[in-house]
Amino acid sequence: MREGEKLLPFVEVEQGPVERKKIFALRQDRVRSQLSGNELVVDRLLAADWVNVVAFDEDGRLLLVRQWRFGTQQFSVELPAGGLDRGEDPIVGGLRELEEETGHTPVSRDDVVLLGATRPNAAFMGNRCFTVLVPRCRKTTAQRLDAFEEVEVLTMSTDDIDAALRTGAARCAAGDSPSDVDVMLDNSLIVVALQFWKLHAAVETPKTAEQSAASE
Repeated sequence: MREGEKLLPFVEVEQGPVERKKIFALRQDRVRSQLSGNELVVDRLLAADWVNVVAFDEDGRLLLVRQWRFGTQQFSVELPAGGLDRGEDPIVGGLRELEEETGHTPVSRDDVVLLGATRPNAAFMGNRCFTVLVPRCRKTTAQRLDAFEEVEVLTMSTDDIDAALRTGAARCAAGDSPSDVDVMLDNSLIVVALQFWKLHAAVETPKTAEQSAASE
């Protein structure tokens, strides 16, 4: 690419056959550069949209789930989460995952908020990961897990979230394997979801304070 030249989208020349797996599909497509005319084959991982749920119980503690992850071959502490059906409302899917994994449901459905979405990896994936906030929820039922799921429910004080994020980042950077008793947060999608929550809280807190002052 020459200096000052405007970028142009690559043109899709041919889609390859789809190789379907359990939770995603793989496809290799041939594309062409509009600048150079060069063609290359690119890998694409086709996956469903995803949702993470930032949920707090009636004591104001963050709900977390701990489970074995096959990618890292370690236990991982994460938010309640799961894949969405095609076209499914992220809030509907998020509340389903929250109830199935933790047995909790919102105290008020009207308080549930969609905080936003990100692209997990734009290099070879086209799906989105949504973040749903449930400010208050309570346990109303037992877990309803799939046959292969083994999930432990944990809670964390909001004061401990930053420490868990820092510990997770440091351990991941060092390549250390966490012990079973450590509660650390190192899953990138969880880090993003909690950042969405922090940004939302920073906006909502002053608004609440103003409303409180006006009512006095």
